[in-house]
Amino acid sequence: MQPEMEQKKKSLKQRLVLKSSLAKEMLSEFLGTFIMIVLGCGCVAQAVLSRGRHGGIITINTGLSLAIVMAIYVAGGVSGGHINPAVTFAMCLFGRTKWFKFPFYVGAQLLGAFLGAATLFGIYYDAFLSFAGGKLLVVGENATAHIFATYPAPYLSLVNAFADQSWK
Repeated sequence: MQPEMEQKKKSLKQRLVLKSSLAKEMLSEFLGTFIMIVLGCGCVAQAVLSRGRHGGIITINTGLSLAIVMAIYVAGGVSGGHINPAVTFAMCLFGRTKWFKFPFYVGAQLLGAFLGAATLFGIYYDAFLSFAGGKLLVVGENATAHIFATYPAPYLSLVNAFADQSWK
């Protein structure tokens, strides 16, 4: 009876193990990007939602740096820790990653980023509503959208905004 139980336990363990290296790499890119977004945007959310009382430019930069380090630490040993479609594209372009992996890596990164942002939004949901008086705003002094993305300044023309983002 004992060997049968061990065989069942072993087979269950074997069923849970990922055998495909591509699946392992996709999971690591997903987790790395998820961690980067939750921790990095979490630093920004803490600073914005506290109106600077519990964080500022130093804590945001330090937190984002540590979030990237942690994300690369999680994903680096398995997939290289790209955690960004632009990095994956560059790695494919220079022959360090095979092109057939590109859509899989990017898909995993996008899913990790969206789920990371959704998780952070869920964690801070009450704070978002309290901060903006029950509204979720993109512009204005109570805007919260810039926690998750960057937006041009209101006075910036379309040409200057394009130039600003093109030559950085």
